[in-house]
Amino acid sequence: MINFTTNQEYQGNNIDLLQGLGNEFCTFRQAIDFFKLSGKELKGAKSCARLMKVLDKEIIKNGKKEKKKVPFYFNVFEKNHLIQTIESNK
Repeated sequence: MINFTTNQEYQGNNIDLLQGLGNEFCTFRQAIDFFKLSGKELKGAKSCARLMKVLDKEIIKNGKKEKKKVPFYFNVFEKNHLIQTIESNK
């Protein structure tokens, strides 16, 4: 399972979520940039999974900077579904 816009592999539990849904995925914004589209050409595209990435966030608590791990959720779309959606919206 890879992100076809960055050529990076998905890791952790995200692999389990993507199992059987396809081989190449990306986020909505990455699809717009990759295919050089406006959002209208992707109207009707359905995400196939909601993935999570853990980010380190700096917060100020009692006047001190602390690092805290926070989840960041994002939707991904399968490449073939995006291509079909683009063709049907032309």
